[in-house]
Amino acid sequence: MKYPIAAMAMLLCTTHTYAASFDCEKAASSVEKAICADSSLNALDEQLAQQYRETLGNLPADEAATARSAQRNWLRERDACAAQAAGARDCLKSSMERRMTALQALGDGGSKALDSAIAEIPSKPADAATRLRAYRGGLASAWLVYLHQFEPSSGVSAAEAQARQKLAVAALSDDEFSQSVLADVEKDPKTSRDQKVLTLLRMQIERADYGGDRPYVHCFVFARQGDAAYDAMGPLYGSTRDGSAPVCQPTGNLFEQPAWKRLDDAFGPLMEAIGTQGGTIRYASYASFAVLRLRATLSPRDFLKPALRKDANDPSNELRRWTDNKDWPNAQRQAALKALPDTLATTAQWLHAQRGLTEQEAQQAARAIVFGWVNGWIGLAGDSLEASGS
Repeated sequence: MKYPIAAMAMLLCTTHTYAASFDCEKAASSVEKAICADSSLNALDEQLAQQYRETLGNLPADEAATARSAQRNWLRERDACAAQAAGARDCLKSSMERRMTALQALGDGGSKALDSAIAEIPSKPADAATRLRAYRGGLASAWLVYLHQFEPSSGVSAAEAQARQKLAVAALSDDEFSQSVLADVEKDPKTSRDQKVLTLLRMQIERADYGGDRPYVHCFVFARQGDAAYDAMGPLYGSTRDGSAPVCQPTGNLFEQPAWKRLDDAFGPLMEAIGTQGGTIRYASYASFAVLRLRATLSPRDFLKPALRKDANDPSNELRRWTDNKDWPNAQRQAALKALPDTLATTAQWLHAQRGLTEQEAQQAARAIVFGWVNGWIGLAGDSLEASGS
């Protein structure tokens, strides 16, 4: 059904109070009122505003200024829809969709250029810093803070890093939850400066919509920064946000080995049950598992440290004691028990051959990796299924 502008404005009281780009309570023009009064246009406006912010963040300052000018020109074009009476809604929808397509194309090109600058950090930190200085967005600013903290040869000064940190934090102004978490991290005396810098970077990476068509370019930080990177990029929020923690994929093919696939299959029904019945805290555990898999293949010597060997208790007895449960049939538990020795042997062999650990080191690390993985799932399952009454 098509609504004239005036008719749509009358529906204002039944819709959202806020659209993303303006306050509907202060809507003045007929077009703004129409957007606020129509749920689909309101949603499109929110998406458009978010895309505009993301696009600006991916552009150097001169191109961002051009994009702002183009946005102002488009707003005049959009507002001209008010003159089309009964066809105004379709005019608005079409105009907003065209602008969304244009911004996406501009943002995609900008993100590739920005990511190429970020990719230079490990080999050419000074060149990367020069390129990143052309950007004023939160992501580039967070990377300049990173360069000051970890790459002295980049030439990023303390004053520049401080100014850029303010820009990166300001870019989170529309996300109170992230701001509160970041504030807590900053105040925590037990959190190192390295981890604080990486946590800010993590929040900007999350906002940049990596992981789909835009591949991660920050994976080098795990090898270069070790514990601080694993801690900052892993479980943080204790909510669904941890489900998209920016943890890179494992390196090498350890978890593609047949023994690991058999162990995965044996835990499959239990994992599925947790996914449908567990609370939101489970996403933090998912992030922990992602960290374990990356760390096992990238930094396996970490698992020789006491802190990562504390969960290396043999889970066999716990598996045998597990009470009969419809979510994890006995046949699957027996399959898990049977897969354990082969998974341990495969992991130790892989670590020795692919990562250069001695045979003794490889066996110790393999126990920490395999038993830690299994104990983690058993612990999560016990908490999740008990809470759900299963």
